[in-house]
Amino acid sequence: MKTGKPNTRLSEKLNAELDTIRQEHAALMASQLKSFRNDLTSIAQHARNTIETDTRHFLKTNKSYFETRTQQIKRWTSISPWLTTGLALMVIALMMGLSWFWTSMLTNSELTQMGLTRIDQNDQTWLVMNPDKTALKNCTLASAPMLCIEIKER
Repeated sequence: MKTGKPNTRLSEKLNAELDTIRQEHAALMASQLKSFRNDLTSIAQHARNTIETDTRHFLKTNKSYFETRTQQIKRWTSISPWLTTGLALMVIALMMGLSWFWTSMLTNSELTQMGLTRIDQNDQTWLVMNPDKTALKNCTLASAPMLCIEIKER
């Protein structure tokens, strides 16, 4: 018979130490999991706040932009009749000026090709003939004698 303190078996000792380690590990994991949840919650809340702020700013900016564009369109539509009338008058005047210029250019070039030069002075128009290309002759048109300009073809 043995007297004294009973010896605990080695396996019981190891199991007791393993249980202690498991409890410490479980407490550590619970602490880390709680910290991880808190961090994720904080990150998600910050992301949500950022998205809400950006969306609010985007909507406010677009609303301001569209209101500005609407005001510009309203201003242009109120000015439009005067603007359209002015532009139409300018286009008509420009077309008349270009038509006059083109006619004068064509007339001058045709006269030059025929050997004539047109001179406008003091409400009078003079045609000067080129002797190499034209000649002044008497001719009869509808049984009536008149002066004609003969153009020599080359």
